Amino acid sequence: TKTVNRSSGRTAVASMAYRAGEKLTDERTGLTHDFKRKEGVVYTEILSNLDTELDRSKVWNLAEKSENRKDARTAREWVIALPDELDEEQRKELAKEFAQSLVDRYGVIADLAIHAPSHNGNDKNHHAHILLTTRKAELDQDHNLVLKDKADIELSNTKRKSLGMGTSQEEIKQIRATWANLANHALEYAGYRERIDHRSYADQGNQLQATIHEGSKVTQMRRKGIDTEISRFNDTIKQQNSQQLQYKQQHKEQTLEQGFNRVEKGFEQWKKDQEAKRLELEHKKQLKLQQEQAMKLKQRKSMNRNGPSL
Repeated sequence: TKTVNRSSGRTAVASMAYRAGEKLTDERTGLTHDFKRKEGVVYTEILSNLDTELDRSKVWNLAEKSENRKDARTAREWVIALPDELDEEQRKELAKEFAQSLVDRYGVIADLAIHAPSHNGNDKNHHAHILLTTRKAELDQDHNLVLKDKADIELSNTKRKSLGMGTSQEEIKQIRATWANLANHALEYAGYRERIDHRSYADQGNQLQATIHEGSKVTQMRRKGIDTEISRFNDTIKQQNSQQLQYKQQHKEQTLEQGFNRVEKGFEQWKKDQEAKRLELEHKKQLKLQQEQAMKLKQRKSMNRNGPSL
């Protein structure tokens, strides 16, 4: 998750204008942000638990007006990678479900924008941007939108502790787990075996190394064929991770093959043992039959010698 902070020169209005591919005017700064020509915006929707239709410009201008500090945090963003296995409608429903879960959890407004993969990037990079207000949304007596108390996730860890809450880092882990559960349910419902693991590589214990977030500037330079220290580092890490995964896959296949061989050998030995038991049982039956026949023959001979009894 990322935040929109004034201290970094960002505004909620400009951020959402870009993500939604719209033209929005920031009433606080007087600047107009026009991104109507932006390509790749597949779907947008504003979600809330309020019984009213919301206007994107009004929501984010209110988010800016609700903060007075020069270093204020005016929005929080979640970026989720949507499974390529799902079709467009399934990806949309999954993104909406996750956005709604954030609305339900914090009582905020969520502005969803789904983006298609860029022409020059990974063609499977379907993703969604979800911008949240940092304050809880309500309607006043006149049915006007108001943003009031800060959402729980925006509180400091000191404040959260005093309220009996866990840290914000723990909260973020819980939300990531929620996303993984929703995504995995969608994959399962669609008939796919692939699953998402929200845990870090360290928590998974898979010996893989995490890459560094590249950001928009590094990404743009990469698309132009310009290497940076971050992009070179990430490429090296990706190569090492790929080799590690390949080694694990080979080891897994070898282990499976060895297991199959052991099972096959065990089965062959079982068949031999069963055949030996069958032959032994057959031998015992024949031996018993021979003994019975010999006994009957002996009895007949005895009767012939002694003659019939009177």
